[in-house]
Amino acid sequence: MVKSFLKEVLLGFSSLSDKKIGRDAAPVRLLLAVSGGADSMAMLSAFLELKSDIKAEIFVITVNHNIRPENETLGDAQFVLDFCKNKCPCILAEIPKNRVFDEARSRKTGIEDAARFLRYNEFEKTADSLNADYILTAHNKNDNYETVLMRLFQGAGPEALMGISPRRGRFIRPLLNISRSEIEEYLKEKNIPWREDATNFETSYLRNKVRHNLIPALTVCFDGWQSGLDKSLAKIRAQNDFITDSYRTKKEAWILDKNKKGDACCRCKFLFFVSLEEALKLKFLQEGLILLKGKRRIPYSVFEDLMKLSDTKNIIFSGGFCIKKEGDSVLLFKDENDEKPGDVFYSIWIDKPCSFDTPAGTFKAVETEDGFFIVHESDKTCGIGPFKPPFCVRSRLFGDEIETSYGSKKSVKKIINEWNIDYENRNILPIIEEGGVVKGIYGAVFGKKFL
Repeated sequence: MVKSFLKEVLLGFSSLSDKKIGRDAAPVRLLLAVSGGADSMAMLSAFLELKSDIKAEIFVITVNHNIRPENETLGDAQFVLDFCKNKCPCILAEIPKNRVFDEARSRKTGIEDAARFLRYNEFEKTADSLNADYILTAHNKNDNYETVLMRLFQGAGPEALMGISPRRGRFIRPLLNISRSEIEEYLKEKNIPWREDATNFETSYLRNKVRHNLIPALTVCFDGWQSGLDKSLAKIRAQNDFITDSYRTKKEAWILDKNKKGDACCRCKFLFFVSLEEALKLKFLQEGLILLKGKRRIPYSVFEDLMKLSDTKNIIFSGGFCIKKEGDSVLLFKDENDEKPGDVFYSIWIDKPCSFDTPAGTFKAVETEDGFFIVHESDKTCGIGPFKPPFCVRSRLFGDEIETSYGSKKSVKKIINEWNIDYENRNILPIIEEGGVVKGIYGAVFGKKFL
């Protein structure tokens, strides 16, 4: 098992790297992203064993996001530092407390996405300082299947359904063709320890729901489903390549301009836009939103709305964007007045009983046998809970959703609209987030119900 695993890792890396590998080649400088989990520990161990074969200098980076209990995050970091001692240099990157929450607010995304953005920033900065040729991450075959299934049921397009890319710039994922079971078998044979992140087993995260619920069910119902999915993805990839090649032959492109308000916009000819086939129109809109520095992930429903521009429907608002016909031109620009939460933002990290102030008033975090309850100063009840520390009480973020008692998701914005909360108050409504997931809304602050 050890030899076959190392062979797979070596093949995965050599097929993706630009630099010549061999005894006569110049040393390749590799920065390995290691969290202490099984995947990254297997990658690190393999490359330490292979470094003489590929003539590599090995460096390691481990990141403390400061969004889990201190004993867990520092424990993971120290575990990696101790393992690397006398083997290779290891850099610890510390992200300050609340920095992830601040980033989530400015990017208008969830906590996990913000953490990933900051983590990859640290990877890039460290790689630059070390003059590293490649940054290696330990995504495996199971991760890829989980990602594809998540995107499939979220309504993703062909490009997203192709899964995790084996290489993006100087980022390389050498374990992408190796399964999680093969990784753990290798670690056990080599007697290499690893750390388990407790959040990996919390099914409040979508990926964990897919990993622990959906995939086992698929395995029971559809033996060999992975092989079938691989074939479908190969066909999707071929079709997407055709669309991409067709798109490259188009004669027009967006022109960056300003609208009448002076805001940045993209402009193109109206007749060209409406004549595009739907698949090419979708790619054209994606290109325009990238030029406008739009959100990285935009629901397909937004593109569906924007594509409906016509002579009879000459202005459309959707997802914080506007597309309109103006003379013989099409203008595409941001219009987030109805979407963005506003300038008021707060986040309080709770890991022990305390009192704290917010723009919505003073609260207490009360510990009980069942967990923590949050109680507003005007609330005569026991408040809302229980919640498992550490958790966060914050103002709302763009895209916030909460799971209903029926198991479906409902947007916080829609709930606020239904409650008819005043505009000045909707941005300070307390949201309780646990493990990166919205678990509660303290509606009683404004005379509404708890969710």
